[in-house]
Amino acid sequence: MYNKRVGKMFVDSHIHISLNGINSKKWRMGLMKGDYTPILKILDEYKRKNVLIIRDGGDNFGASLAARDLAGQMGIIYRTPGWAIYKKGRYGSFLGKPVGDINDFKNMFVELLKVKPDHLKVILTGAVDFGLYGQVGGISFTFEELYYIIQCAKEKNLSVMVHANSSAAVEMAVRAGADTIEHGYFITEHALHAMAESDVVWVPTLSPLGNIIERDDLKYRSQIRNIKRIYDEHLAAVKKAIEIGVKIAVGSDSGSYGVYHGQGFFDEVMHMGKCGISKKQVYKMAFENGVKALDIKSSELKSLGTCRFDSD
Repeated sequence: MYNKRVGKMFVDSHIHISLNGINSKKWRMGLMKGDYTPILKILDEYKRKNVLIIRDGGDNFGASLAARDLAGQMGIIYRTPGWAIYKKGRYGSFLGKPVGDINDFKNMFVELLKVKPDHLKVILTGAVDFGLYGQVGGISFTFEELYYIIQCAKEKNLSVMVHANSSAAVEMAVRAGADTIEHGYFITEHALHAMAESDVVWVPTLSPLGNIIERDDLKYRSQIRNIKRIYDEHLAAVKKAIEIGVKIAVGSDSGSYGVYHGQGFFDEVMHMGKCGISKKQVYKMAFENGVKALDIKSSELKSLGTCRFDSD
């Protein structure tokens, strides 16, 4: 999209302002003390690079809510779930708050609505294990639980982003009514068809693995063969998804190790290009499917001064 005032405008559909890609533990400690100066600097970097529409994946201490308020003052559209919902005892503590069962969720949802989330984030599986190929921590919620959670969100006109790795998890999320699938590693063609048929947007987040490979990061030297194998398979899945007609949005997962705010979007564009599509096509997907994923209204786009898609 072209903005009259600033030129090309970009959408990053998956970031974490509560992480900084370098030393996130120290970063979080500073933010928890209420010093949001670093967030202002990050938002300024996004604005400088014309990444003016952003979706956060949530955190457990209010950083993304603070970022939303600050972004609004800077002419940036910033979406956040407040905090993600994850299953008690499973992966997700740094991203959100736990629920043990549906009753827990009911109580949690009442509290969540008070902070006016822009969407709901559900963590359905763990993260990709770089050391053990194919391991993602299993599926945390039953189908009945996930369906109930998603339908509660839909009743409040909230779209739902689901962190899901493995085909089983992706297909469950699609059947339960998810609007977007985040990550989706170890996905099969069957699951890709399920997403295409249900008009679900996929945010594949290539940069966390791709950047490790690009930089030949010494931290992961012992795991690099697995990382390359997983990354190459994910690239192939993205390429197949494009052929099938899955809507793909560009989400960098900025804040994750080695993925830096502002630059992360352009890293993700570069990785997407390895699927055999032009930068022009990636930018077009990023904007059109990003606007869909974030449920951006035309009035919001007008407030940024947009007028047309710039294909150059």
